[in-house]
Amino acid sequence: MTVKELKECITNLPDNMEIFLSSDDEGNSYRPMNSADTDGIVVYEDSEYNVYSDKWTADDACMELDEWDEFLKNERSLILW
Repeated sequence: MTVKELKECITNLPDNMEIFLSSDDEGNSYRPMNSADTDGIVVYEDSEYNVYSDKWTADDACMELDEWDEFLKNERSLILW
């Protein structure tokens, strides 16, 4: 889903409507959304999505400085939790 698609889905919703996120793929469990982060860099590695923050240091990401500097050129994603 893109931000554009999300905006289209919520255009007519009231501003005070609470948001919940499913905590599993089957929709068996739900939790309130607590925050949103626009600093995420999402990478698909080893059959799963890994999220890095552009606020991290190279050490935080377990990368060499030049590798981290190059990594920071990746697109950002909106992360909801």
